[in-house]
Formats: sequence, structure tokens, C-alpha cells
Amino acid sequence: MSNSTANTKTYCNCLAEERGLAPQGHAGSFHDAVLIETPLPWKRGLFQEANPLPQEMIDLLQRWLAHYQETGEYGHRPLVIAPDEAYSHAGQRRVMFYTRPDGLFARYEKQEYLVPEEHVGALLEAWYGDQAALSDFDRYRVPHADAIRDILVCTHGTVDVACAKFGYPLYKHLRDNHADETLRVWRVSHFGGHVFAPTLMDMPTGHYWGYLTEDAASQIIRRAGDIKALSGHYRGWAGAQHGFQQAAEHALWQTHGWDWFGIPRAAETISQDDNAENPQWADVRVRYLTPKTLNEYVHEVRVDVSHTVATPPSTDHEKEYPYPQYRVQDGESEVSQVAS
Repeated sequence: MSNSTANTKTYCNCLAEERGLAPQGHAGSFHDAVLIETPLPWKRGLFQEANPLPQEMIDLLQRWLAHYQETGEYGHRPLVIAPDEAYSHAGQRRVMFYTRPDGLFARYEKQEYLVPEEHVGALLEAWYGDQAALSDFDRYRVPHADAIRDILVCTHGTVDVACAKFGYPLYKHLRDNHADETLRVWRVSHFGGHVFAPTLMDMPTGHYWGYLTEDAASQIIRRAGDIKALSGHYRGWAGAQHGFQQAAEHALWQTHGWDWFGIPRAAETISQDDNAENPQWADVRVRYLTPKTLNEYVHEVRVDVSHTVATPPSTDHEKEYPYPQYRVQDGESEVSQVAS
């Protein structure tokens, strides 16, 4: 992290890194995501009331929250992205939908639209409700959008100043040096984990990264070089639940290398200790396909909490939060091939 001039008592990410907080297992997971191009500035309560977001998005969020309060399930990731002079079109908003495929997968399925500003709300209603009306937006579909890789760098300073202080320079570096016709770099709203700033999401694969330097981020863009050096930057994969599952998936990436990110896979928790609030261990199963033969393998491993690191979760919070640190136990893994 480029923090030589930063006061480590001021920024939550500097203090967390100084205290040795590892990011493994601390990423969001989601079934679907929606990204809406939205003009800056973004206030802290961006998703709580309409303008600049349409009322339909606010209504969706309220329904999702009510479902979460009833069931404990919340599989959505709503985000906004800042307009870009090279990507944006006057009078139109870009809206991207990512959906998790069934079964083993390596990439979220993506659909992208460029719609008139006044139609964004109707598109959201159609996508998440009235599917029969979705055909009305076919003329706004962006062709071959699934071939575009989107790098999302959090710069949402009204949520935490660390994201602006450290996130914007990283965004600018990646935007100036790595963006091309197949890769876009966006400023994105808060997606959790500002304690790991600067942080980014890599879509459509759904990988979260943190504590990024320019060199580390460039290596992630290229997906080349020594993965051991990036172990302390990888927060986790959105296709696995945060915590134990993401820690197990992290270990498999360290074993298989960069090819792992292209391998269809799925994670599940087989068993877990009975401490509902603070479980200390879990047995995790990861199923995956080998790239060349497409044979299915099952990897089973125990993951536990080795210790916690107490640190403030936000720059404006003095109260500390005990972050669990996950360990994949040596000698406890089992790998087997599934009979075809």
C-alpha cells in the first residue's frame, strides 16, 4: 500500500495492515449483482432514497431487505459506477447484470444495457420482476458484453475516507495503464471491506482483492507472476460464502495457480461447530473440474479460526472489531475423483 505519508492512527486500513489483519475469507458473496452508471458525487446514503438512483431501485432494496429480515438470505450486490468519458453516452445510463450460473462455475453470466436515463427504473423492474417486459429493452442490449472484463475499484470516500485516499490513485493507475477494448476500469461504490483499502472486484469472475499496491494490482490484471506474493491481497471469491469456504478456495488457488480462476467450481460447508455466533471450525468441500479432461474432483478440508485481530472496521470508528483469521489445517485435506 502506498501509505508512506499516511497517519496509521487515522486510516482504518493502515492500522489493520499494521496489526497483521489478513484479508482471506473476508469478501462478500452474492447470487446476482447489478451495476448502475450514476453521476458523482455519491452521498453516504446513496441507496436509501431516490435521486440520483431511480425510485424502482430503492423499492427493490426495501423488498430485498424485508426478505433478508424474514429469512436471513440476501444474495444481491447492488453497486453504482461513475460515468467515464470514454465509456459513457450522453443521455444514457449503462446497467450491468451479473447472475450466478447453476452448478459449478468460474464466471458470472452477464447482460449489459445502455438505456435512456428515464428508463433505468423500468429496466430494473423488468429484470427483477416482470420478465415479460424485458423484451422491450432488447434494442438497448450491448452486444458481446460478456467478452468485457470489468475492474471495479472502490473510491466511495463518503462511506470511508480510506477508499478515496487510497482507492482513487489505484483506480487512476489502472485506468491509465491497463484499460483497453477488452478491459474497463471503473470507480465503484462501497462493496464492503474498506478496512482492506485499496480494494477492487474483478468481474465477471467475482474475485475480491485488498491492500493493493500498483504493482500487485497490475499483476492481478495480467494474471501472471508469483501467486505467493499475492496471497495476502486475495480476499475471496464471491461464489463461496465468506469465512471458511473462501479460505478453502484461497488455498486451492495457491495450489493450482492462475489457472484456478478459470476452473468451474463450487464450495459447500459439510459440517461446522455449534457456536452459531462465532463458529471456530468448519469442514469444507470444494468440487471442481480439471481444465483439460473435465474430470470432476472433490477436495475436502477442515478450516479453523487460528486467532482474531482486533482493529477498527472504519476510519471514523474507534471501537474495535475482532476479525477472525482463517487457517486451512495441514494434513486434513482429502482429494478424490468423482466417478464419471
